[in-house]
Amino acid sequence: MIALVASVAACTDDYKDWAEPQVVPQPTKVSFADGSIQTVGTIDFNSVTAERVQVCAITAPTATDASYEPQYTIALGDQTFDLDADGTMTAAKLQDYVIANYGRRPVERVVDATVSAWLSNGTTTVKTATSGVFQIKAIPEAPQISRNYYLVGGTQDWAESARNKTQKFQHSDKDVYEDPIFTIIINAAEGDTWFAIGDDAACEAIANDNDWSKLLGTTDGNGQNGLTGTLDFRYNLSDDGSLMVPAGNKFIKVTLNMMDYTYVITPLSFSKYFYEIGNESGWSTSHLLYSADNDGKYQGYYWLDGEFKFKPNADNWDDDVEYVSGSMSGTLVTTGGPNCPDPGAGFYQINLDMSAMTYNLVKVEAVGIIGGFNGWGGDVDMAYNQAEGCWEATTTLDADTELKFRANHDWAINWGGDTDNLTQDGANLQVSAGTYKFQLYISYAGNNKVVITKQ
Repeated sequence: MIALVASVAACTDDYKDWAEPQVVPQPTKVSFADGSIQTVGTIDFNSVTAERVQVCAITAPTATDASYEPQYTIALGDQTFDLDADGTMTAAKLQDYVIANYGRRPVERVVDATVSAWLSNGTTTVKTATSGVFQIKAIPEAPQISRNYYLVGGTQDWAESARNKTQKFQHSDKDVYEDPIFTIIINAAEGDTWFAIGDDAACEAIANDNDWSKLLGTTDGNGQNGLTGTLDFRYNLSDDGSLMVPAGNKFIKVTLNMMDYTYVITPLSFSKYFYEIGNESGWSTSHLLYSADNDGKYQGYYWLDGEFKFKPNADNWDDDVEYVSGSMSGTLVTTGGPNCPDPGAGFYQINLDMSAMTYNLVKVEAVGIIGGFNGWGGDVDMAYNQAEGCWEATTTLDADTELKFRANHDWAINWGGDTDNLTQDGANLQVSAGTYKFQLYISYAGNNKVVITKQ
């Protein structure tokens, strides 16, 4: 027999024209010298159980020498496979070809094919005929996609992170076959960061039976993988297929496409700024959120009125962050979600944690002036001037005094220090006796200030 081995190339781009219908009717029978090739119906690998599958029916060309044994091959693209006289080939090889060239999505794929006839006497093989082009239609077997995936390892103890499922990938509320993308952002280790991927069953196997074989790793073991690759059930204690990201990063974003079982790793170093934008400005103004420590944790104070969202760039929508769930506290995802919901018109402390992909809103119901002039026991409430973007109050100080500003009649949120650079928990301000108009502008650290005008 002729031994023909097909090499399968990895292909992760499965989003181009995947559902485009066939427009031109194709022939059901094509010539094969003085024989013919008859097409068969669609092959659905979700119901195929046999090792071999029929891809066509062959009416053999007339052989010129009966002493030669007829043999057949089938060409799919630039790859060639053995074919039996009854038109069957190895089912796994056909499905591997379809997946490698079209992806795992379980929709009908159309593959051009030709069949060649050969005569062989054991030492000499001669091609005698090649058929016209016909089409094989096949639906790949749907991949197993779980509802939940977890990162095991990283900066956390491997067994504990599996047992407690502490590092869960984020996903939209869509069906996993409609949206197979899962994402997570984790802290990077000081050195190399090693991890694997598991679903609920894999994590429970570790927790209950110390069975690590169900984790997904990479086909290239021992950290030799790059930042993109294919996932496989390759992780075990003796043949380490863990994923690895070299040292030198603050955070690591991992994106899984479980339709193709592929991953993309993105090392991250967060910038100082992120932005809120929303209905309160007609989606025209990007409000700056500030991260003091470049750790992906941002804060700002702004008026909200309607839906809103977050984005990393003031002047464009590239890599904006999408809503998943929650209200005053919510979860976020980097792709495919709606706007964050309307919390109700009002002034809010906005907290965004890009390392955890969460946000939190604290409504500022009141802002007041408190100090020695009122025995540090009450607040002079200020009114919010939405047009001016500041909190305002006019009050009389009977003597020189110290004072500060605080929110919601509580010290959890308070500002003091330099009038041109108010900070959380800053020092008391010194103000002489008199009647003053106070205009408090609060937006983000480094831009908070108060304008005090004597009346």
